[in-house]
Amino acid sequence: MSYFVRNQQFAFGIDLSRYNASADLTQTPDFDQIAAHNPAVNFIAIRAGVSWGYRDPMFKPFFQGAQAIGACVLPYHVLYPGEPALKQVDSFLKILEGINLDEVRLVLDVELEHGQTRTVITNTLLTSLELLEQETGRMPIVYSRAMWVDANLRVADLPRLDWWLAQYYYRRPFPQYTPEYPCPPRLPKGVDHWLIHQTSERGPAIGGVGNYMDYDRWNGTPADVLAYFGRTDAARVICPLDGDVCPVREKCAAESMLCQAVEA
Repeated sequence: MSYFVRNQQFAFGIDLSRYNASADLTQTPDFDQIAAHNPAVNFIAIRAGVSWGYRDPMFKPFFQGAQAIGACVLPYHVLYPGEPALKQVDSFLKILEGINLDEVRLVLDVELEHGQTRTVITNTLLTSLELLEQETGRMPIVYSRAMWVDANLRVADLPRLDWWLAQYYYRRPFPQYTPEYPCPPRLPKGVDHWLIHQTSERGPAIGGVGNYMDYDRWNGTPADVLAYFGRTDAARVICPLDGDVCPVREKCAAESMLCQAVEA
């Protein structure tokens, strides 16, 4: 696709929510098309829910689709800073019931202030981080943007985190696509590294539903993504046609150790 002209050195990913389905939820992205996409979709972030009262109706089907093509999955949950952290974390974990938490990496989405003070917002995030660390054995990734973090969080009060940071260009008029923003994203004050950069909110939709899709870049290669998820080298299958990691990695490895493109 001619759209992809920058950031090629960074592994590519997308993030999904019910907005990537039709209004009646009957039409959803074709994950086979996502698996066949070039550049390869190495990771997929999927919204689980919001605060304690909303479950994204597309989380489970999108999770199943992403899992079927072997993508690394990052379930994310939107925090309301004025609501109890325990109640919100419990809601997140209930949405994830039945999912092996060792195989995914959780994300907390913090970009709402709701009239709360910097102290309240920081404490809600900190408590949520600690609760999820107790449950999973690791700190979640935090999604936000530099300007918002600078205005609403006390970074010095937080543990060292892996950051997923949004920075993209202003939208071009419909139906034009907005180019990816070049990596790296701007870092919040007190933060010296980034893990994921959300580079576009209006990239071409992959999978045949809607016009647009959010795009992301990992601060590393496809192999770095796999390593972050604890996947072994044996699960990596390199396609002999293009030299890239096969988009159906473990499935392909378990069945034949050959890329499906070759089998076809």
